[in-house]
Amino acid sequence: MITKSNTIAVVVWYHPTEEQKQLVRLYEPYVRKVIVIDNSTDNKGIAWALNRGCEQALQLGAEWVLTMDQDSRWDQQSVDEYMAKANQYADQDKVAIFSPYHDCGGKIRTTRDYEPMRTFMCSGNLLRLSAWQQAGGFKEDFFIDLVDDEINCHVRQLGWQLVRINSIHLTHNLGEGQHFTRLFHHPYTPHPVWRYFYIGRNMQRMLQLYPQERRDYRHQRRKLLKRLCLYDAEQKGAKLCAFVRGWYTAIKEGTNTQP
Repeated sequence: MITKSNTIAVVVWYHPTEEQKQLVRLYEPYVRKVIVIDNSTDNKGIAWALNRGCEQALQLGAEWVLTMDQDSRWDQQSVDEYMAKANQYADQDKVAIFSPYHDCGGKIRTTRDYEPMRTFMCSGNLLRLSAWQQAGGFKEDFFIDLVDDEINCHVRQLGWQLVRINSIHLTHNLGEGQHFTRLFHHPYTPHPVWRYFYIGRNMQRMLQLYPQERRDYRHQRRKLLKRLCLYDAEQKGAKLCAFVRGWYTAIKEGTNTQP
C-alpha cells in the first residue's frame, strides 16, 4: 500500500521562481515529508539530485518516493486521488513506477484507466524504492536527458511493471515550452545548444545499453533530427554539431554496455 506515512516527495530545483517554490505546498499535505534538492549553485544533473533525494528518503524509512520537478503542477487533491488509484491496481506488488498522465498542452488521448507503459517522464512518478535500489539508482552520467528512459528500461528488464494512471493528470512544461510550426502546426520543443550534446550522447547510450529497444531509439533519433533540421530556426548548426559530438562521445564510451 502507498500511504502518506511511507511516501516522501523528492523535489528538484534549478533556479526556481517564487511561484515554482510555492508549488510544493500543493502536495506537501499528502506525503510524510518533502525533500528539496536544489541544483542551482552546483548543477550536478537531475539523476544526481534524484539519487540524493531517494537516499535520504530511504534513510527515513520510506518505501515510495514522489519524484517532482519545479515545472509540474498538480490540480487540487490530485495526489490523494493518485495514491488511491495506485492502491486499487490489482498487481501493485509488481509495479516499480506509477505515473500520472502528463498534460504537456497537446490533445489528451486515453481510453483506459490503467495503462502499461514502456517509458514515461520522471516528474510526478510514484517510485518504489526497492526497485530503485535493485536498478542501482538513476544513471548519473546521463546528467539530464533520457534519465527517465534509462531507469524505466532498467526496471522493466528486471521484471517490474510501469503503469500510467490516465485519470490523474499532471500539468507539465517541456524544456523552453512547446512550439508549433507554421506549416501543418507540428509541435516541437526547442532546447539550448548544450542539451543537444546530452540528447545525442544519451540516445546512443540507450542503443548500447538496451539493444532490445534499438528500433524505438533509432526512430526517436531520426524524428528529432528531422524536427531540428526542418523546424528549429535558432542556432541550428550549433545544435546539430552538439548532437553529433554527443553521439560520437557515446560511441567512444561504448565499451561499457552494462545497465
